[in-house]
Amino acid sequence: MITVNSLSGGKTSSYIAAHYPADIDVFSLVCIDDPQANAQCSIKVDKKLRQMVNDRLQKYCSNMPEFVATAEDPLTIPVIFDLEQHIGREITWLRGIDFYDAIKIKRSIPNRTKRWCTTILKITPIFWFLYLYHSLPVKMRIGYRADEAHRAERFKETFIFPYQCDLGIDKDGILNTNGRYKQIFYDWSIGHSLPFMHRWSEIDFRIPEFPLIDDDIDHRDVINYWSNYPIRFPKDSNCQFCFWKHPLQLRKNFEENKSIMYTAMIMEGINGNRFHDGISMHGIKETGIQTDLFEGKYGGCQGGYCTN
Repeated sequence: MITVNSLSGGKTSSYIAAHYPADIDVFSLVCIDDPQANAQCSIKVDKKLRQMVNDRLQKYCSNMPEFVATAEDPLTIPVIFDLEQHIGREITWLRGIDFYDAIKIKRSIPNRTKRWCTTILKITPIFWFLYLYHSLPVKMRIGYRADEAHRAERFKETFIFPYQCDLGIDKDGILNTNGRYKQIFYDWSIGHSLPFMHRWSEIDFRIPEFPLIDDDIDHRDVINYWSNYPIRFPKDSNCQFCFWKHPLQLRKNFEENKSIMYTAMIMEGINGNRFHDGISMHGIKETGIQTDLFEGKYGGCQGGYCTN
């Protein structure tokens, strides 16, 4: 059974990569394919760096659009390249569908009641990579520290995926349009829509390993280790507008990555809903900033899939 280190570009998961070698080190990048986001994020992701990312994504994600911009702190990108040099192993780069496309498919903005974002944008690309190129289940190491051991209780070991898509044709060869087939595909070659139904299966995906919990490694240990190396980590890893993060952290992210946070405001405006259950992104933007905020401590996903 192969071992996999699931990386996020943060200090904790990078600590695992540095201290617990695995057969595969994998990183899944949350992408925004909007051309406007390209212009906004080009300040921190120049043309050369963007090409480097696309060169890596081409190996296993050639079916996806080219990388344009990300919902994560752009500093995450050079961190993954630097981390690869630090550990002396290749890191596999993956990506899922565009964030805007995910919202269209789910017909909702991710929030505490609709926690689909990590599954679709990060875990799904990792699952398909392992499913297509390796054998399942795998032993997967996750960056849960000893001071956040409660997160391990929500870890999901299985994955539900569509293994087959059936055309809605009855036994007489007539298209079934009685509404039982919920997903409709417009076939331009014949000039009308065809009803389809996905067949789903739940399979064993991964067996968890939490080496930092087992070895009693906490936040201070991680910080002390990386203080000896010149890698510049983002102050707040993962998606900058994640609904799990405290509004004060989100307000701080408006200072660090204004363009990404404005993209979140646009998403809210288009869909008429909010990421955070208590306040909109516009309301967060208008909130006074807390200068002594202990950054990066408010983003622990409780969905059972997040890396850190």
